[in-house]
Amino acid sequence: MKNSLKALAGAALVVFVLSLSAAAQIDNAGSFNTWTTKPFSRAHGPASESSYIKIVRAAKNASFDRVVFEFQGPVPNYRIEYLKSRIYENESGRHRIRLPGNVFLQLNFFVIPFDDTQEKYTDARNFVPKGNLAMRSLRSVKDETIFEGYYDFLVGMRSKVPFRVTELSNPSRLVIDFKH
Repeated sequence: MKNSLKALAGAALVVFVLSLSAAAQIDNAGSFNTWTTKPFSRAHGPASESSYIKIVRAAKNASFDRVVFEFQGPVPNYRIEYLKSRIYENESGRHRIRLPGNVFLQLNFFVIPFDDTQEKYTDARNFVPKGNLAMRSLRSVKDETIFEGYYDFLVGMRSKVPFRVTELSNPSRLVIDFKH
């Protein structure tokens, strides 16, 4: 029992320290509900409770395609930006992106613990849309890397189109719309 409490306290400390460093790495860039192609980020500050990505959905609408990230817990700190090439960099080096799409958007979520809870969601059958989505703008979504509290996703696009960002609650969601 004593060792379990020490382990739990240690894990909580790691999440807290990561949340402080992640918040320091990003700022609040961009405006909600405004079409842009520039980087967009939100630093919500240190997390008082853990955030987990429960499911990622994609849908087409009349004038835009949509990707929705649903969370257990609050919306975490994040950064969204178009990549300059088909090269994705993470802690293990540079990788050529081999997903459907001509242009790629990278989403970095900060302070997502990879524990039994996140593993349960990630391993679920329809956690993220698979294959070529063949929508007017949106081509693919892939969970690329989860490492030390950082969870990266790549979104393949037909071209570099404007996107807009919205945060919703009950449940917590991050919504990204891509103009046609």
